[in-house]
Amino acid sequence: MARGLLTRGNNLTKDTLLRIARGGIFVIAAVTSPYFLHTIVKSYFKDKTLKNARARARKLRELEKRNLIKFQEDKNGMIRMELTYQGKHVVHTYNLEEMKLQKPKKWDGQWRVLIYDIPKSQKKASNAFREKIRQLGLFPLQKSVWVSPYECFSEIEFLAIVFNINLKECILYFRTNEIPKLEELKKFFN
Repeated sequence: MARGLLTRGNNLTKDTLLRIARGGIFVIAAVTSPYFLHTIVKSYFKDKTLKNARARARKLRELEKRNLIKFQEDKNGMIRMELTYQGKHVVHTYNLEEMKLQKPKKWDGQWRVLIYDIPKSQKKASNAFREKIRQLGLFPLQKSVWVSPYECFSEIEFLAIVFNINLKECILYFRTNEIPKLEELKKFFN
């Protein structure tokens, strides 16, 4: 289901879901009008033109039908808009696509070493994890040993969550000043 949303390159879907994710749960006074989505769009998204606001309202209805967001009315008559589990998964995928390592202006002289051993029962997750750390620019010192001169623990932690990999049992991350293949690493990272 999420794959179809991602391959179409639908920027309004992506923008809407990411803004809901960043803003958290949104609560608005319940309106019995069938146009309550327009009230949400005005209050929360602040789209400038009527055309954009209508498109956003249609997108919210579509996302609700696809079970990516939900609206719930509470006892006080307030309507809550929040991401569903599937919606959070799609947001993680969007964040995954845009993930990059932050390169500091000056290197601190320490190497970050990532060692992982993911069970064979999670082969797809292992392959996806390896491909993503390659895309992030880590250097493969050995098959499951990767190195970076840049801090990348939060990115590795995020990947473990996205790919459902047990961080404590499957991944080892540490810093060191000394490392084998130093000249090859310096050349790779300039």
